[in-house]
Amino acid sequence: MTKRPIHFLLSVIAVMFLTSPAAALAADAPPEMADMWLITPKEGHAADFRKALVKHMAFRSENGDPRRWEVYTPMLGNDLGRYGIRHCCFKWADQDSYREWQSGADQISEHFDEHVAPHVQHAEHYFESMDLGNSHWVEPDTHYAMFAVTEYYVKPGHGMEFDAAKEKMSQIALNHGWATNERSWIWASTIGGETQESIIIPHKDFASFEGSGESFLSFLSRHMGEAEATALLKQFASASSRTEFQIWEYRKELSMSEGD
Repeated sequence: MTKRPIHFLLSVIAVMFLTSPAAALAADAPPEMADMWLITPKEGHAADFRKALVKHMAFRSENGDPRRWEVYTPMLGNDLGRYGIRHCCFKWADQDSYREWQSGADQISEHFDEHVAPHVQHAEHYFESMDLGNSHWVEPDTHYAMFAVTEYYVKPGHGMEFDAAKEKMSQIALNHGWATNERSWIWASTIGGETQESIIIPHKDFASFEGSGESFLSFLSRHMGEAEATALLKQFASASSRTEFQIWEYRKELSMSEGD
């Protein structure tokens, strides 16, 4: 867990806006939901877990799983044994059809229980809802290698305050030239558990973490004045009880084939 100063929060927000709001809010907007499992293997079972997971992903593909599951692992902190297994993106109604598919595919859960579950210590399940109207996402030619994720644990009763500040900063970034093909980000809310908002910034390599050019704080101050920009950042920061920062690495070798 890491507390972040205002200038850091601004720099994080600065890198994340890559679609026009008009496109994001259009009737044919892309699905906004993601499905996420966090799994921790038993101590000493990590290698066996990975082998079993690879076999299980192949089994899902062979048996017609309509979702492509991707695997991510954390790079920072003291809880490095977790595996994030994620599918994106779908609409709420798609979950009904997926559950219907699952009900007729008992072999999937049976295979997991036999091969993967014996190596699992702990599992958590969440949905994520993406705020596309305040995000800017550019799909790369090749899969992003890493994702910088800053999580904000919103204080009870401060959700509207957080959302208002987030939207104001995002719309300034979207409408006044901050969003480019080199700056991509997406906002997401966790559904399940503690109220949590995240900003996710993709990276192709570590060199891209250095950034270049004008800082987001300078950009924001230039468009709304330094005093108002500082007040907006304070409003944003004060709505959260704490923040956490993590870099998640995409694990292609553990994920379902990109052709599936």
